Amino acid sequence: MSREILFLALIILTVITPLGICNFHVVQRIPGEPPPVIKTYAVAYPIFEKYVSLNNCSQEIIVQDNCPGIYCLYVFTPQTYCLWSLGHSENAIFSTEITKGTYVIPLNKGNYVVVINHFLGKDSNINVNVAPRSFCSFIMSNRLASPKGIVSYGIYDYSGELQNYCIRTSSILGYFNISCFEPKGCLASLQLNAVLLINGGNDYEYFLQNIIKFENCFHWFYLEDNIWNFSSYRANIYHVEGKGIINSYCNRTYYCYSPPCLYDIKYSLPLAGYLIINVTTVQGKGVYVTFGFSSIQNGQEILPPIFTYYDKVFISCPNVNSACIVIKPDFTKSLNAFSAGLVFGSYEQLSTVKFNNLNSTLALLYCNQGWKPVPSFFSYCVNSLESACNLNFKAASSKILVSTNVQCPNSVIDMPRVSVPFTFIDYNGKPIYIEKPFNISLPQTIYICKNEKQCLYKICLCINGIRQQINDGYIIYPRCYFISINVTAFYNTYYFIRILYPNGTFCSWFLSCSKICLPKIIQVCKFIRYNLNQSPTIVVRGPLNITPYYELQYLVIINLPNNKTQQEWINNGTIIQIPKTIYVNDETRYYILSPNEIKVVGPLNITPYYELQYLVKLILPNGTEEEWINNGTIIQIPKTIYVNSTSRYYLNSTYNSVIINKPIIIEPNYKLQYLVKLILPNGTEEEWIDSHSDLILPKIIQINDTRYILSEQNNIIEILNCRVLCPKYDVYYLVKLILPNGTEETWIKDGCVIILPQYIYISSYERYVLNSTQFVIVHSPLVIHPEYIKQYLININGIYYWYNQGAKVLIKIATTPFFIVKWVGSIKVTNGEIITINGPLKLKAEILINPLFEYLGIAGIIAIIVLAITNVIRHKSK
Repeated sequence: MSREILFLALIILTVITPLGICNFHVVQRIPGEPPPVIKTYAVAYPIFEKYVSLNNCSQEIIVQDNCPGIYCLYVFTPQTYCLWSLGHSENAIFSTEITKGTYVIPLNKGNYVVVINHFLGKDSNINVNVAPRSFCSFIMSNRLASPKGIVSYGIYDYSGELQNYCIRTSSILGYFNISCFEPKGCLASLQLNAVLLINGGNDYEYFLQNIIKFENCFHWFYLEDNIWNFSSYRANIYHVEGKGIINSYCNRTYYCYSPPCLYDIKYSLPLAGYLIINVTTVQGKGVYVTFGFSSIQNGQEILPPIFTYYDKVFISCPNVNSACIVIKPDFTKSLNAFSAGLVFGSYEQLSTVKFNNLNSTLALLYCNQGWKPVPSFFSYCVNSLESACNLNFKAASSKILVSTNVQCPNSVIDMPRVSVPFTFIDYNGKPIYIEKPFNISLPQTIYICKNEKQCLYKICLCINGIRQQINDGYIIYPRCYFISINVTAFYNTYYFIRILYPNGTFCSWFLSCSKICLPKIIQVCKFIRYNLNQSPTIVVRGPLNITPYYELQYLVIINLPNNKTQQEWINNGTIIQIPKTIYVNDETRYYILSPNEIKVVGPLNITPYYELQYLVKLILPNGTEEEWINNGTIIQIPKTIYVNSTSRYYLNSTYNSVIINKPIIIEPNYKLQYLVKLILPNGTEEEWIDSHSDLILPKIIQINDTRYILSEQNNIIEILNCRVLCPKYDVYYLVKLILPNGTEETWIKDGCVIILPQYIYISSYERYVLNSTQFVIVHSPLVIHPEYIKQYLININGIYYWYNQGAKVLIKIATTPFFIVKWVGSIKVTNGEIITINGPLKLKAEILINPLFEYLGIAGIIAIIVLAITNVIRHKSK
């Protein structure tokens, strides 16, 4: 169920419960502080009123009520009382319900009005007095409702006389064991309360609450912690850091934290556990307050004391010197008590819970070299707002019982010797808590059945991870601090084993997983025995009837030719193998010639027949052979040993047989030969040639008009391995060249080009010129007859020309009519004549003046002279 639904139920419960019966927390009745939540309304019915004055801060108001009824008591200041009496709704400084008894109200210096409403008695039945402030009178005054449980105020009853004590501690611990829990309305709380005192430049006081809030309808509870500032009147909380928030109540802030709903705890009865508050001082910085919880029993489940610290709060105080939880009979600066307690109360503030039934054991302890109970306690708490109205307690031997079915006095009670379960024991898988010495007693033998039992082997005790072996009867004493002890008993399982041997039966108990070693030999007599024919080891995993498998054996004696005798135990019916070979040494042996298999059906004495053999070692070029040869045997040595198809060894001796009459090493002389394949142009040859011998290649091989010439300079090859030789030969062909001036024959290399002469000179005046292709490529023997034309040298006017025989040539030089051409040379020719060339020719042209033009020239010159003379004469005549 969600928190919202439970809170709604709480509201309904609160409405049903009359507000008038609430006894407010002392925090809410600090002088001058208005009561939380409610206001006091003016009424028309009778009231009792009295004005009182407190002249100093060491006084208190004491109200004595002698009337048996239940009335409402209020304390006002005179101003608020005047307004209230006129019908206004005003805040009272203090309010509570009273009945017959004495009520102490500690207030600060000031004037006050004490009012009792609904009062129907006489004024003489009410006494209001001012007295010196007394912590004991305040604590022991009457209360109709308050949180109930164990609360220590630092007051001890010593033989009827009250004495004070003071406790200062860093940790306070509350133990609870709830066997019956039935709050009316399903909601209630169990809270561990304490007051923290911080000493520094200024002293600070804080009220610490570690609370379990129960939702009994659905058997859930969750945790909550509160921190209030008790350092002064209406003090707010400051400088506090934790997981929670700063909450506000009646215009006053306080720190509050509750883990998320996912951390709510489902519980069953009986429910037992611890609430703890730890205080740690950080010098010069502040104080850490840690709230924790541990469940050690939830229903039938017993749990180890493992604390869950759900909130760690830091209170900043830079001048802190020390800090501790204080229990002493004195008031804080807020007029609250320096107390610590573990009490049952209501679920919410300013409410009262009534229980239909409750039975619980409580204990309050503080840390002082271990956990120690507080020396004394009261049954009610004056510092808390959550009340319970029908719980009482009973201090019995070794425990304190809070219940709805017992009576309790309203006075201090000395704490009995409380036994708190600090010591957790996992006793061989069973969790328990001890409150008195516990004797370890375990059975030595446990019979599981007729053929199986368990025997105690050892007992181990483990404390904080440290293991030790203890004896049966070891006593564990309860501690005054939390400790988890693991007691583990180790039992060994034994099984009854029966073994049926060939010569009898053996019975005994054997440890589980132990090994039984069967005897390998059972001797019957000197020549007969039984031998185990299975694994001699049997692992015991349960009761067994074992019939091991033994074989009957006989002694067999074999006399050997080397004067030695073999003795061996052989299974009945076995066919034995007599050794075929008996070695005298590494080179001499005996080899059996008789049958070597005999079936054993009883003891035997055998002398077999052997042949003498020698080890012959034949060292051949291709490897060494070793073979055992009978004495007197002639062996043949191979003449040829082929290594492969291209290599062999050839015996270099004429003797190839040896008579064997002793161990011998034969190493015949062989020469290595290789098969050489020689591929020549005229054919292929194969021949076995000795290693490292020389092979001479032919330099020239001629086949008709084709010749092969070795292209390599060295024609000697050393044979070092099998080879396929294909020497390179250049191919030459015989070429016959028929020319005009003669015939030539020569060897020409294949592929070469023959360049025919373009000109063949017979003389300086006669030659032949090629009239066909000049280049011929040789690929075979050839007869070349090229075509040539005969030419002659012609010299005309000093210019030389070659002309083919029979060519036609025009002999002509162009000139003017004034000149004539005359040719002079080896032939007679006129200018412009065509001649045929049949041999060398030399011609030279002579140019002569034409005689006719010669005479005409002379006449012209005379005429010119005559004209010139005539002109001169004419000139002079003028």
